[in-house]
Amino acid sequence: MTKRILTIDTGACTGAGTCEAMHPQLFKVGVEGYAVPLKRELVDPVDIEDASSVLDVCPTEAIRLAAEG
Repeated sequence: MTKRILTIDTGACTGAGTCEAMHPQLFKVGVEGYAVPLKRELVDPVDIEDASSVLDVCPTEAIRLAAEG
């Protein structure tokens, strides 16, 4: 089973909210003004695909999705 780790580069994130608008089950813009992942470890293929779809549309490229390990 493939596991991916979802993180946000809080130094790059401006809180535009594109990720939350696309996949609110995975992202939320917090009170600090930047996005936070609602799930950090992704194993469900749908979650991995949804997170991947945001990588190219994040205006600051702040979203990271890496293989575990």
